[in-house]
Amino acid sequence: MKAKTIRVPEGLQDAVQDLSSAEHIEEAAAMRKLMYLGYEAFLATQYRHGHLSLRDVAERLDVSLSEALERLQALGVSGNTGADDTLASLRSLQSRPRP
Repeated sequence: MKAKTIRVPEGLQDAVQDLSSAEHIEEAAAMRKLMYLGYEAFLATQYRHGHLSLRDVAERLDVSLSEALERLQALGVSGNTGADDTLASLRSLQSRPRP
């Protein structure tokens, strides 16, 4: 992990302290958690606007596609696939040889 020095505005410092107290974690851990949550929100916005694919989001979060979709849904972002994409996926599954 790389160490960084940042200036934290007072309002954000209050948020760090709130999270630190609520979850009984050190302030540094609370800052990392808030940064990660902010990054997830940023990726969700990019995905919602079509700037990132689900695969892009999954790769950036280093999670599976299904986990990325679950995290996006938890943030209120539904999948941005259309009916054509869904039908193509179903056809792909049907054409696979069965074990």
